[in-house]
Amino acid sequence: MANKGHSERGLFGDIYHYDSNGKKIGTSSPGIFGGYTNYDSKGHKVGHSDPGIFGGYSHYDNHGKKIGSSDPGVFGSYNHYDSNHKSSGSSSPNLTGGYSHSSSQGCYVATCVYGSYDCPEVWTLRRFRDSKLASTPFGRTFIKAYYAISPTIVKWFGETKTFKVFWKKRLDKFIENLQNKGYESTPYRDRNYK
Repeated sequence: MANKGHSERGLFGDIYHYDSNGKKIGTSSPGIFGGYTNYDSKGHKVGHSDPGIFGGYSHYDNHGKKIGSSDPGVFGSYNHYDSNHKSSGSSSPNLTGGYSHSSSQGCYVATCVYGSYDCPEVWTLRRFRDSKLASTPFGRTFIKAYYAISPTIVKWFGETKTFKVFWKKRLDKFIENLQNKGYESTPYRDRNYK
């Protein structure tokens, strides 16, 4: 997962957003009803974020058009989605009370192990996810749980050799079985199954 920057809390509830180089790119100020008003680096209003029923947020541009959402993950993290509910990254709590942001498109463990979201092994897994898992309520629940938990696990352990060796052995065997069942390892474009 690529580093997309971080956010830090201010003294009066404001959240300051920074890019991966440490340059301030915006601010979110608390709203009256629990949401946030979002501003760019020059202080111009660019939208707002409203709290959801289950602890997440819906994000809107300055014209009220929904541009994405953030769902709560585990250990205080958030998983972010675009307006089509396609994964656009995650945020994990950092030691200073803010959040560290990462970009990813899903398949967090496999992307970490194989080094890319677009490689033959991950293409096979994505096909399995979209054609088999996403076709049943249980499979969709599994996908949602996996996307809630795996970003934090990869953030904590993904850079360790032990993590990669452990998962690579298991994934290689699983992927081989999928390919033997006909799941291809050619370039793949994700389906929107939500």
